[in-house]
Amino acid sequence: MAIRHTSVVLLAAFVGACSTATTATRPAPEPVSPSANTSGAAAPKTAAPTSAAPTSAPAAWQRLSPERDGVYGTGVDRALAELLADRRPSRRVVVAVIDGGVDTLHPQIAPVLWRNEREIAGNGVDDDKNGFVDDVRGWSMIPALPGDTGRYDTMELTRLYAACRGLPAGRGLPRPGAAECTEYQRAYGTKAAEGSQLATQVTAINGMLMNTTAQLRRAMGTEALTPEKVRAFTPATRADSNAKTMWVRLADAGIDSSMLAQATNQVTGTRWQLDTLFDPRSLPHDPQGSADVKGPDATHGTHVAGIIGAVAAGGSDVRGIAPMVAIMALRAVPDGDERDAEVARAIRYAADNGAQVINMSFGKGYSPGKAAVDSAVRYASQKGVLLVHAAGNDGADNDAVPSFPSRRLADGEEAAMWLEIGASSWKSGADLPAEFSNYGQRMVDLFAPGVDINSTVPGGGVEENSGTSMAAPVVSGVAALLLSYFPSLTPEQVKGIIVETARPMRDLSVNQPGSETQVPFGTLSRTGGVIDAYAAVKRAIELSRPLP
Repeated sequence: MAIRHTSVVLLAAFVGACSTATTATRPAPEPVSPSANTSGAAAPKTAAPTSAAPTSAPAAWQRLSPERDGVYGTGVDRALAELLADRRPSRRVVVAVIDGGVDTLHPQIAPVLWRNEREIAGNGVDDDKNGFVDDVRGWSMIPALPGDTGRYDTMELTRLYAACRGLPAGRGLPRPGAAECTEYQRAYGTKAAEGSQLATQVTAINGMLMNTTAQLRRAMGTEALTPEKVRAFTPATRADSNAKTMWVRLADAGIDSSMLAQATNQVTGTRWQLDTLFDPRSLPHDPQGSADVKGPDATHGTHVAGIIGAVAAGGSDVRGIAPMVAIMALRAVPDGDERDAEVARAIRYAADNGAQVINMSFGKGYSPGKAAVDSAVRYASQKGVLLVHAAGNDGADNDAVPSFPSRRLADGEEAAMWLEIGASSWKSGADLPAEFSNYGQRMVDLFAPGVDINSTVPGGGVEENSGTSMAAPVVSGVAALLLSYFPSLTPEQVKGIIVETARPMRDLSVNQPGSETQVPFGTLSRTGGVIDAYAAVKRAIELSRPLP
């Protein structure tokens, strides 16, 4: 499932605020021992940003640096200005984006799309004999299916639970054992209850917004309501006063008609994802997939692609991290959980067709076809392809609860060419890690900007999104930048540089995502650091110098 931090969190927070008049306070941090960081001797805390800390996300903050801009971005703009001004990219680096689809017509994405030069577009012939007909921009591993059956799919948990009960969604899976079925039933029940609660909340808050909006429009004599206008309005009746209070509370919580539309879409998706009778693969289809790399909903994948390599456009602050990149679009992630066989095929396609970096901003809690994915990961690693994976948005410890696909293979070995990425915020101090980000001192490598990231969306527009889905392509972009400017470096060396030069902040006391506990930042990842493109470029320059 695409790893996005959705507006549903805001809804839950709003409902919680409405249900109680008390304000929760974060407990004082408990003393921690430096020995909790197992990555070696504790590094000194990184100095605080030299500029005043911002109160909102600065434009394109993932490109900024703490030294020049007062925010823990990548420092890529500083690197380009100070270290790379006299250099030019030497090669176009192919980055495969395995996701829900990419809008190939977006004006900031179209110029950087990968082109399979061995294939003739639209002639219905597999010109390059790679087994895929007309794969000019990439491939959709998800078969072409009609309507909603082509957009939605079930959760892997739903499929496993359905397999226990012999229901259609579990078709093709062996029946799990009794103990496993008991656990799947419990977990499915929890998810179903959460889905029902979400639907109830969205319906209730949507009703609040519609009613208060209608009341205020009548009272104020205008259709155009803005926070400024509503706050300045003097109510004449108790009903107007109540409507004003509720409307302002909703606005302050970031809840408007656009956000509720997104939440309503998620409710619809959740119903499909939990439907044990829904099996889209039971319909007639070509199991090979199709050349349609956009699919029915390319929002997530287009946003990810833009973070990596979008070209600049007048009036927009959106520009990709990597200045010379080719985006290979591979569709394998529906609105639901991706199927292991299709993920494995996407990884192999990327490795076989020239990708040097694979971005994977998706994940799920179960992987019955893990062997196929592990085999594909090994295959790509052996070809020297760097795989960058988003850690997840559950505020969970990936050391304790795995997120699939995983760097840890079934035989206990670790994928050699894997980077697992948590999300950091533009906020400094205790709020540096994003409140939703997964973490793990053994399973997560480092953190990267993943909150309020502005990037491309279908139809030619841009919008802000948050998630480890946004953090992973930041790292993929930095990797592509290094490979482009320093062609003598291998993806394996680039991986080492990114890890080695992560900005060390191991002893910084931060809020542990998903809890009210404070912990050293070094306990949240292997490096205890945030990606630092400036330091990475400096190191690449050192490694690329000819020996005396």
